[in-house]
Amino acid sequence: MMKASNMNPFIRKQAVRTLGALLCAAALLGASAASAQDDGGVAGGYLRYGSSARSLSLGNAVVSIADDAATAYWNPAGLAQLRTMEITGMGATMFEDTRYAFFSLGMPTEQWGTFALSGIFTTSGEFERATWDADLTETFSERENVVSMGWATSWKRFALGATVKAVSQDIGGASGSSMGMDVGLYYRPHRLLSVGGAVQNFVTPKITLLDEEEELARSARAGVALRFFSSRLLLSGDLVKTKWMDTSLRTGLEAWPMRSLALRGGYDTEREHLSAGAGFRLNNWQLDYAFVDTDLGMQHVVSATLRFGVPFGVKMSRDRALFSPSGADREVRFDIETAVRGSIDSWRVVIVDETGRAVRTLDGNGAPPDGVSWQGEDEEGRLVGDGTYQARISIVDSLGEQWEHTTSVDVLGFKDRTRVPIRVEISGNAPASPGGSDR
Repeated sequence: MMKASNMNPFIRKQAVRTLGALLCAAALLGASAASAQDDGGVAGGYLRYGSSARSLSLGNAVVSIADDAATAYWNPAGLAQLRTMEITGMGATMFEDTRYAFFSLGMPTEQWGTFALSGIFTTSGEFERATWDADLTETFSERENVVSMGWATSWKRFALGATVKAVSQDIGGASGSSMGMDVGLYYRPHRLLSVGGAVQNFVTPKITLLDEEEELARSARAGVALRFFSSRLLLSGDLVKTKWMDTSLRTGLEAWPMRSLALRGGYDTEREHLSAGAGFRLNNWQLDYAFVDTDLGMQHVVSATLRFGVPFGVKMSRDRALFSPSGADREVRFDIETAVRGSIDSWRVVIVDETGRAVRTLDGNGAPPDGVSWQGEDEEGRLVGDGTYQARISIVDSLGEQWEHTTSVDVLGFKDRTRVPIRVEISGNAPASPGGSDR
């Protein structure tokens, strides 16, 4: 895999310029952040809250990342990046006993693109009714729901997508509903760089509760994401313009110090909110946590994602946990499954012993075979010693992205077995071997 230090000079210059532009934009917009308006009083403001603890901890600067099922919320074009079916869900308690829930189910297909079914559900607590000159003893509640169907397709490194949604609102028994649409674009010219853009409420929902029609605000955003150290470090920035509001900046940072652990931070200049969080992966599960510093105090949010099939590009499984190169079961087979966006340039299987020394390497160009077999020999054809061996497969896709998976197998040869002694005849008086034949 090409390292950042060896990448094309043109790409390196472009990445540096892009990062510089983001920093300049952050400085300019940060200076005016104090005067930026917030979502207060803007119709449909709840639609810009967030779709997962991950997005919240990144300051919602995710339009150019767009690599999970929750992307149906911010940029439907990102659905084209899904490799397997996945479902994500999030719950949050906001101000005034308001509860917010989001879910999304992403379903990629081979020929028809990727589909997603999503939902947003908000409920607010009991509010006291009042007239302009008196408080009433009655109370009322508020509910706002969105159910949407998204779709995305891609051509090589470019993707586009759209989401059709039904929006409903109920305030104290007065209810209404309307249809709307979001659209998005995504482009990844290099494994280190991706850009995205989306318009939320491109087709604007208009809801009439009693007599007055209310139009949900249209919101447009464009962003850039940079990836370093084999995508273990991600920097993102989004510029956002919402109707009746100033242009603002979101920024986010995500680091994976371990394969199973992510640390995140973000800043939202519109609301002047700092955020942070963490993510944890275990097999096909991912659990994310975020806390956001708001004007009304700290908000703690948790979301969970379940990915089916091959969630991280490649998976390798063994047909047995123990085998003996010198016994009846003389080999182990490693079955290989892949799920990447685009094509695979190369693959490699490396088998290492308990000290981390590579004893056998199998590789090739293009997609890997369905499986490879190992008879317990090293590169010289000699049988390896007893112990536990790690088999690690890595593939490189057409973007230069590397995906890995590791499994283990135990080798048992003559250890703890009784060897039959052999006597060699040196002279005519030498005894025969116990088996009755001479050697």
